[in-house]
Formats: sequence, structure tokens, C-alpha cells
Amino acid sequence: MSSRDFPPHPRACSAHVQGRGFTLIEMMVVLGIIGAMLGLSTLALGVLTSTSLSSSTRNFADFVNSCRSEAIAKHTAVRVGIVVNKEGDIRRYSSWAWNRKGRKFEQVSAWDSLAGDVKFERSSPKYLRGAPYATRDASSVRGDYLLGNRQNIFTVNDWDDKEVDIAYFQFTPSGRVEAPGADLRNLILVLRPSNQAKEKAPSNWSQINLDTLTGRYRVYRP
Repeated sequence: MSSRDFPPHPRACSAHVQGRGFTLIEMMVVLGIIGAMLGLSTLALGVLTSTSLSSSTRNFADFVNSCRSEAIAKHTAVRVGIVVNKEGDIRRYSSWAWNRKGRKFEQVSAWDSLAGDVKFERSSPKYLRGAPYATRDASSVRGDYLLGNRQNIFTVNDWDDKEVDIAYFQFTPSGRVEAPGADLRNLILVLRPSNQAKEKAPSNWSQINLDTLTGRYRVYRP
């Protein structure tokens, strides 16, 4: 009988099936790797949020500028409207132009939305007055907050063919900006990431000021 015909020794079996435990050094190395990965993911999330805010600000500002150019080129009034009564965050916007024949405003652009988790602030935020740019120039935070003005609302059908309220400002054929109920020279809008705690001032946001006399916009960042 060859050695292959004999069963393995019981001690040999136990030596094979018994697992080796982690040493303290190995556990510390694993925990260090996990901590580093969590740190990198947090950093990546912060970069992504900042990128979404920058992208949303740039796209909306370009949209506003194109509406102004259309009002001047076609010699008609063009409205920029933001949905204010949908559930959730305020993110969608579109434009309407005055139709002389139909004697009404008609939607002329598809619905667009701010990127990522970025939203418009529903009311004028208090944290603006503590911003570095407000310290240098107090006039930068003086103005009528567009979404807090209940006089500049009209109702349209949305992308689901349901009625929604739209807060708007409009460009005149001369390129100026006007909004019912607005008395000050600046019209103000604020964009911020929605994942930051509401009870605290966010670390990053965009403030867009529209000069009602010239129709030009200016962007402020903290």
C-alpha cells in the first residue's frame, strides 16, 4: 500500500483549515487605507460640488445674456422665468418672448435645469452680508431679490403639461431689465449647493446681480 492510500493525519488537517488572525500592524494598515479612501472621496465630492456650481452659474449667466441679445435683436420683450412652486428645490428655468400677433408671451426655449445638486435660493439669504465682497462693497448686496418678489409671477404649463408659477424678470427691446415690484437698481439671484446644511452659511455659492439700467449681469463668489 502506498502512502497515498492512507488518510492524512488529523493534526495535518487542522493545520490546513485553521485561519491566521490579523496582527495589530495589519489592522492599522487596513484602517489607514480606509481612512485615506474616505478622505479622497470627500475631497472628490467637494470638487464635484464646486464644479456643478461653476457650471450652473456659467450656463445660467450665458442663458440670461442670450435672452438679452434676443430682446435687442428682435426688438421685443423677452422674459427669463424660474419655476418657484414645484416640490423640491428651485432649479428649472426657461424663456418667453412677446408675440405681437398673438398679443401674448410664448415660450421660446426648452426647459433647462441647474446642474447636479445646485438650486436657486428661495429667499434672500442672510449670509450674503457676511461675504468678503460685501465687506469691500456694500452695494453688491443691496437690491431686490427676484424670487422673494410675489408681484412678478405668471402661470404656465410645465414639461408635464401641469400649471406652475414662474418668477420672472424681462429684458426690454433696449436691453434694460425690469420686474414688477422691483424698486432698486440691482436684481439679485443666488445659487448654492443644496447638500449644505440650511441652518448654516454655505462655504460656496454664486450671487448674480442684474443691473436694471443696463441689463448687464455681474457674478460674485465668496
